[in-house]
Amino acid sequence: MKKLLMVLVLVFAVFALTGCWPGEVGVETVFTSKDGAGTRTIILDVMDDTLSTTAITNPDDPEGTEGKGAVINSTHIQGGVSAIQTWLEANAPTFVTVSAMKTEGYHRYFTLTYSFTDFADFLAKYEQLVNLSPTLSWSDFDATEKPTWVCEGRTCTFKESKDIVEASLDWAIDGIWTDIYLEADLAGFVTKADISVLANYSVSMGEALFEELQRFDPTAADGAGTGKMVYVTSSTLQLTGEFPTSPLLIGGIIAGAVVIIGGAVFFFLKKKPA
Repeated sequence: MKKLLMVLVLVFAVFALTGCWPGEVGVETVFTSKDGAGTRTIILDVMDDTLSTTAITNPDDPEGTEGKGAVINSTHIQGGVSAIQTWLEANAPTFVTVSAMKTEGYHRYFTLTYSFTDFADFLAKYEQLVNLSPTLSWSDFDATEKPTWVCEGRTCTFKESKDIVEASLDWAIDGIWTDIYLEADLAGFVTKADISVLANYSVSMGEALFEELQRFDPTAADGAGTGKMVYVTSSTLQLTGEFPTSPLLIGGIIAGAVVIIGGAVFFFLKKKPA
């Protein structure tokens, strides 16, 4: 009887660990001026097994040879995966726009966007997001971890740490975990840290782009065989780029040159002898 009980516990553990695949988070930032103005977009991708007529293959076992089981997320969220949309609409801060949920195949995409007028505005909104976490605060991070923006002429460098990016997402992850995730179903096997992962990151300015995108590494060991999904691994995320000269500034220079040239020609004509 004890052996049977242990087998059942192990079976449940395997089911719980492999059935719940984390929501994959992407963070995309576009800076549009040397003042640090721009837009940040956060995309949460969650696989919804209710949208598939066949079992969803575990991404860590694409060939289905390691027995990791299918992805099952819907049963672990009260109201199903689409309930995440309702939660975000009710709880996102006012400066964040929550777009309509998109569905592609068996993927649900939840998109949050906020814009900032300059880098000071970016920092102010960033700080608000971090401070919305029930366990983290802006003061927990030092200057080397917080976002920085340094410009020389038209060339600017942006830098932030992976840790603070994740901290700015914690308000949503913690809220979903606390309010609608059926924690009791997975107690002892899955924690809040297991339900999401920073899967994709990109930042751009002008023509410069830095990105780390999720990929499957067939040679990576994962404890149950080889091959697993690899996500954002860099502890520091940084980009240096150059902004083009403003067309308005170019126009002003040209206009000024015309006035100067026009004045010189007019002066020359006035002085030309009859």
